[in-house]
Amino acid sequence: MTVAKAWRQVRLLTATCDVAALLAAYVGGDFLRTRLWMNQPWPERLPGFGSPFQVHYWTLLVLPLAWVAVLHWHRWYEPGGHRLRWYLRRAVTASVVTGLVTAGLALFLQREAFPRMQVVAFTALLPATTLIARGISSLLAAWLASRQERHVLIVGLGREAVRLRRLLRASTLGRCNVLGHLAMPGEHHGPEQRTGAVLGGVERLAERLDTSVVDEVFFAVRIERLPEVLPYVRLCEEVGVAAHVLAESMVCHAAPEVVDLHGMPMLAYAPVRHSAELLFIKRVLDVILAAVGIVVSTPIMLLCAALIRFTSPGPILFRQRRSGLHGRAFTMYKFRTMHADADQRLGEVAHLNEADGPVFKSRVDPRVTRMGAWLRRYSLDELPQLFNVLLGDMSIVGPRPPLPEEVARYDRWQRRRLSMRPGLTCLWQVKGRHRVGFDEWMHLDLFYIDHWSLRLDFLIMCRTVPVVLSGTGL
Repeated sequence: MTVAKAWRQVRLLTATCDVAALLAAYVGGDFLRTRLWMNQPWPERLPGFGSPFQVHYWTLLVLPLAWVAVLHWHRWYEPGGHRLRWYLRRAVTASVVTGLVTAGLALFLQREAFPRMQVVAFTALLPATTLIARGISSLLAAWLASRQERHVLIVGLGREAVRLRRLLRASTLGRCNVLGHLAMPGEHHGPEQRTGAVLGGVERLAERLDTSVVDEVFFAVRIERLPEVLPYVRLCEEVGVAAHVLAESMVCHAAPEVVDLHGMPMLAYAPVRHSAELLFIKRVLDVILAAVGIVVSTPIMLLCAALIRFTSPGPILFRQRRSGLHGRAFTMYKFRTMHADADQRLGEVAHLNEADGPVFKSRVDPRVTRMGAWLRRYSLDELPQLFNVLLGDMSIVGPRPPLPEEVARYDRWQRRRLSMRPGLTCLWQVKGRHRVGFDEWMHLDLFYIDHWSLRLDFLIMCRTVPVVLSGTGL
């Protein structure tokens, strides 16, 4: 996850907690007015002004939008750590403004019995609930950050590179593993300097991108050296790694995004420009669908496990190392569909390969068991990958995870398919797998990455169902 995406997720999380704080203050104000001030039972109705439901609806719809807008106007969602006094002052000011807006709307919508005490109590409670929500969102953001490690390279050895390294290591947007620095031509460096590990010159960037897990590359160079940096930004673009340039402007095919990294202006050239909010929704849907899928398919998985156990010797599950997001290695789970010695017999069946790229695909592989062929026909062997989705290694929809040795043989442009989390199904799956050539397969994956949306995911899932049920995915 890039810096820009991480910060957008933090803002979304903070805004969600702020809306919860608003609703808590609203309900609390209704409680204080009804139970303490008027000494009546609570709640006999939904909290609201006057009638039980009519005005309650506008409160739920209008107030959260107004509240987030007022906080945004008070720079509540800007990056940077501030003292408690800074937050308190803005929380009080924003609460007063929101209280006045609430009173104005209440007077406009209900002219007779205007509940002044509820608005007063609501306005008084709002700063407290907002500060509590800010603390909760900060804790949640820190917890999420501790689970999201980013691997970054820094190009440059100057003062800005030193400052950038410190900021990245101190960032609250996720654990940042600075792999080291690459020197620009003419920059003097030894094996270890104040900037940290120097991995060589910038000319080794391609090698590092090919052999290491790299999520982002930061170019901390002087503006007069921008022409020298441009080819390396394009190199990052080619393999699907986000590039950040510490400069005012730069021309590149990838659309730039201005990012404020704790006061340092950065231009992010990320070839995969996806909304962090939509990716967050995609991840939530992945977890929900995977959990439901595991529960629903448990009887089927138990039956498959029993059939594998009784029809061929060997383990039930097949575990294999695959390359995930930006080349991260993970263990992928499948039901075993081959004989236990399949790996040792790979040389015997190499001549049966029907694929035209650095992959092995064959519909007449003698290593596949009879039960395995049936499981493969209906994609039942891939059901255990729902656990990979739940663990965050995979998604429901995304490019299929390749083997590390296949990735090592990719052309550079093909590595961009690693810039999206791998999935259970994809365009290649619904197009007919073995009927699609390797280059077309790669282009389908890149088309998915470039045109990704929740709607596209939904369409692919809908097309996957008949393919699986008919057994035509092979």
